[in-house]
Amino acid sequence: MPLELGTLLYNRYRIVEELGRGGMGAVYRGHDESLGVEVAIKENHFVSPEAERQFFREATLLASLRHLNLPRVTDHFVIPEEGQYLVMDYVPGDDARQLLERQGGPLPEADVLRWMGEILDAVNYLHTRPQSIIHRDIKPGNIKITPEGQAVLVDFGLAKVHDALKSTTIGAKAFTPGFSPPEQYGRGRTDVRTDIYSLGATIYNLLTNIVPADSLGRAMGQQRLVPILELNPSISLNVADAVERAIAIKPGDRFATVQELLKALAPEPEIATGDVATPLVDYAPTTERAKTSVQPGPTLLKPAAPTERKRNFRFITIIIGVVFVVTFGAWGLLTIAGVLDGSEPTITPVPPTYPVEDVIALVPSESPTEVPSVVLTNTPPPDYTQTPEISPTADATPRGGGQGQIAFVSERAGLPQIFLIYVEGSNVIQLTTMPDGACQPAWSPNGEYLLFVSPCRKKADHYPNAAIHIMNSDGNNVQSLITLLGGVFDADWSDTGIIFTYLENNKPGIWITDQQGRGAQQISRSNAYDRQPNWSPGGDKLVLMNTSRTGSPTIYWVFDDGSFSGSNPKQVTRDQQASSPDWSPTGNLIAYVVDDTHIWVVKWDAVGYGAIKLTTKGPNADPNWSPDGQWITYESWRDAANHDIYIMTANGGIQTRLTDNAAWDYQPAWRP
Repeated sequence: MPLELGTLLYNRYRIVEELGRGGMGAVYRGHDESLGVEVAIKENHFVSPEAERQFFREATLLASLRHLNLPRVTDHFVIPEEGQYLVMDYVPGDDARQLLERQGGPLPEADVLRWMGEILDAVNYLHTRPQSIIHRDIKPGNIKITPEGQAVLVDFGLAKVHDALKSTTIGAKAFTPGFSPPEQYGRGRTDVRTDIYSLGATIYNLLTNIVPADSLGRAMGQQRLVPILELNPSISLNVADAVERAIAIKPGDRFATVQELLKALAPEPEIATGDVATPLVDYAPTTERAKTSVQPGPTLLKPAAPTERKRNFRFITIIIGVVFVVTFGAWGLLTIAGVLDGSEPTITPVPPTYPVEDVIALVPSESPTEVPSVVLTNTPPPDYTQTPEISPTADATPRGGGQGQIAFVSERAGLPQIFLIYVEGSNVIQLTTMPDGACQPAWSPNGEYLLFVSPCRKKADHYPNAAIHIMNSDGNNVQSLITLLGGVFDADWSDTGIIFTYLENNKPGIWITDQQGRGAQQISRSNAYDRQPNWSPGGDKLVLMNTSRTGSPTIYWVFDDGSFSGSNPKQVTRDQQASSPDWSPTGNLIAYVVDDTHIWVVKWDAVGYGAIKLTTKGPNADPNWSPDGQWITYESWRDAANHDIYIMTANGGIQTRLTDNAAWDYQPAWRP
């Protein structure tokens, strides 16, 4: 029975509208009454024990995925006598098929490459998981373009976990004519090249407004693929060549990896640099960008390949025996963002053993451990109405407020890992065992979660190719949260969202996401070389370090969206080589490092005047305030000693060494 509008499901999710319905249930748009956000809710009725187990496996595996261009599962629950429910991000906007229909013709090449660059990045993320995930239903109808211009790959109803050592893997079996390769029609083995075919077919469709000739018909010599340049001569030659290779009939003739396809699509520096092609990650296209004309390609038409039928004869014999079996079962696929995909019918073998009509059917070869979703509570900011004193008495207890613990990085286990220590210097606990190291811990506002970056082989200013991860405060439930080609690091977290440095084409810039790691957008100006962002306690401003405006490292402040008054941001420091800013929780002071040696403090709005030097011995690095604003923790290797964690009062008194290990300890973060 359909859920009535206004129903409060599980005492949390208010049903707003039904988005689509299939044989096993429906997809609804809902409102999370706890967090105040829109969600998509997938319903699955109890039809068999296998369907129930399948649905649970989908939830646990999908909850572990973290990528900006994939929807995220946030909850899963069972209501006795009714069914199972999967809660995920609601993705607003139109899908690429709708954009194509509204355009009435091919979409601009620049827009298609930008959107597909994001989708390729997401698919590469799926393919390179410890258990490689094959989507198997990539097409324009399953690519949503948000109002901010971000592309999101949705509808995992046919996805499977790929095991290279096994000939078959459990997963929904279906195909979409024009977008699926021949091996997907029957019992042929699917792998990453299956998705590569669908990616190429999708690009073909978006650049021509024509669905490619069906792969099975091509394999049997009944249909001919029209060369893409014959349909749209303005397409760049390298793009045309890449698309036609991606949709080759034989898997061995296609690209072997998504990265190879990325490089072939985007050889120019502005699209891809270095060893790994980097998509144009631009989540807010301007009107000017939308009107950018496509550069004409060569006008010579490529001849059709007359030998395709001969080349594919052996391949035909593999699949022709199952053609008649698979042409009789039709199922409608629901898109998880909430629209029925009616124009691109999907056919499945008969009989299916579990639902394939909605979203997400990722089935590992072994049942994974359930990964709970991250649920954050809104922590109110402190009261900033009074100007704090920074002269605590000498007998102050070095607890600093909060929970009296400091996270830090140590190399005592070999590679850098995150550890936890009490402010009295006791009970050192190792939190991470990342195979490629872990650095830069940053607490959630409520102190229940930690962000960190990995890979991290040593202490560094930049962490190329690193991702931002999240874990519980006890080190459990490690998940990748923010992943962008090039590398993300320098994360800081507030109730406003997560800010971080993104190393795009080797140029650092400040980006922001919401607290769930979604909706990434750049807030610093292009080529500004901004780094080391840090929130104000109210989350309405941030400080950052910049090296391009004055020619030396200088700290500035901007508003939470990156804007500022006048032609330049307001300086926080002046006439100093300043870095590593940290805003005090009481709101009036910025701690920072000068000349990579000494720690100073200055009022945030004093334009650098009245700065006070706190340390006399050095070098020192990475100051971080205690939750009550009366203490600062930092790294020091003074007197040529080892790198260790220290604390001192906010006026530079009672400087106390907390760690004394032979290995390096650094990057401390005081727990709220």
